[in-house]
Amino acid sequence: MRKNEIGSEFWEVPTDKKTNTLFPQSVQWFISGRSALHAIIRNLKNCLSVAMPSWCCESMIKPFVDEGVEVRFYSVFWENGIKQELRFDCDALFLIDYFGYAASQAELSRYNGIVIRDVTHSLLSVVYADADYCFGSLRKWCGIWTGGYAWAKDSRQFLVKYSEDAERYAVLRERAMQLKNRYINGYTENEAQCISKKEYLDLFEQAEELLEISGVFPAPNRDVYVARFLDVDLIKSRRRQNAHILRTAFSDWLLFPEMKEGTCPLFVPVLVPDGKRDKLRRYLIDRDIYCPVHWPVNGYHNLNEREEYIYKNELSLVCDQRYTEKDMKRIVDTIKQFEKEEE
Repeated sequence: MRKNEIGSEFWEVPTDKKTNTLFPQSVQWFISGRSALHAIIRNLKNCLSVAMPSWCCESMIKPFVDEGVEVRFYSVFWENGIKQELRFDCDALFLIDYFGYAASQAELSRYNGIVIRDVTHSLLSVVYADADYCFGSLRKWCGIWTGGYAWAKDSRQFLVKYSEDAERYAVLRERAMQLKNRYINGYTENEAQCISKKEYLDLFEQAEELLEISGVFPAPNRDVYVARFLDVDLIKSRRRQNAHILRTAFSDWLLFPEMKEGTCPLFVPVLVPDGKRDKLRRYLIDRDIYCPVHWPVNGYHNLNEREEYIYKNELSLVCDQRYTEKDMKRIVDTIKQFEKEEE
């Protein structure tokens, strides 16, 4: 019997017979988005400082620190929508469109330095031509083993090197996904032993530990091939349908009140009211619904009160292509029940 679990690590990649047009011909593939970013940073000339958003993942900050680039943050905060106060007193400017929802960056025309875009979230929503470098991670969207990618506006190529640890990372991810697939979908009659959740979670954790290596390592050929045949139409339609259900149910909580026609949401991010985000998240986990937080506060920041607000209250509701309308209604009903019990 299929497990009634929502969220957490992927275990499959939806593919099509036709190739997609997500990536330019000059794209290069890496073991991770972090590895791809290292490749970009090592390619920069005379870059001593970078401006990064106050709301971002530690794994995007650390490569700059590791490569000796000074990180200066610009403020990202909630004020009836996401606001960003870009700063241009740096050699490079790092930009993110959160969860596929376009963010206003009209001031960008005033900047003459290097523009680096993390297009992980926006990959299926919008194509940018204003950045000197783009990079991201496809594994945030599906069960690809590695999936880091990067390209330069001038089509230059990045130096990579072979690593046994990088190869082992892909093997661990492959095995973890195989086990999770068997766990989720149940077992055949000749299955001698049931798969425990701990088995595949341990493998995923071992793989993540290998990502602490700050090298520039290539993706396996299998991932490069699979990425070309990713079923973009399926992913977009399923995610938009699922997101519509969640957005309708929690319209007062939405971090991004508008979802434009071309948007393909990575999650449905909400701001849980009354400081109950962590309590709600635990409630959902107890019912096998795993909604992540973007992101934990890290030691690189010195956040002010308005910047902390998103970190303390944001919850990312799962809406991906693995799930159906029935699954989305289960999320809605569970959260509504939580609210009722909290009254």
